[in-house]
Amino acid sequence: METLLLILNLIGIISAIFVISVKNPVHSVFFLLLTFCVSSCILLTLIVDFLAIIFIVVYVGAIAVLFLFVVMMLNIKFIEFTESILRYIPFSIIIGSIFISEIIFLNTISFIENKEQFEWITYFLNSDTILLLSEILYTVYIYNFFLAGIVLLIAMIGTINITLYHALNVKRQLLYKQLGRSIQDTIVKKF
Repeated sequence: METLLLILNLIGIISAIFVISVKNPVHSVFFLLLTFCVSSCILLTLIVDFLAIIFIVVYVGAIAVLFLFVVMMLNIKFIEFTESILRYIPFSIIIGSIFISEIIFLNTISFIENKEQFEWITYFLNSDTILLLSEILYTVYIYNFFLAGIVLLIAMIGTINITLYHALNVKRQLLYKQLGRSIQDTIVKKF
């Protein structure tokens, strides 16, 4: 089981690196799909089946396919690397060292709080995944859940507002004019 997790983690890391390093944007989206599928397989091996299925449905089924559709619709061929990648290496080393130090810090805290961790793991193993997720989401993280909903609503309104094109030569459907018409105005007699 641990070797399977190790192999899946390595495939996920390699595909995530290819997402940002491939020149062709269509191939980049395909590697993003592979990353999502591998992370869903990791969740399946950890017996978190509900989150794995939701991960596939939401990310692979909706978001990544939308990215692929947009990239293919825009007909972007290749991205030219005009800037040198070497100038981003110091920033990536700083971010990577911060990330690794956070992982080490969290591992040391988990060794300190080992008793609470085993209680949480036994509670997790003895309960249903959907019940546990809904209990945590709707009790502890209820404000974060509402905040995420508000952020998604604002993003949806912003996207709709950006895509509206207000020009004089564009024909639009004006609902107030359609609904405000009388029956006599709609009937045209042709003899």
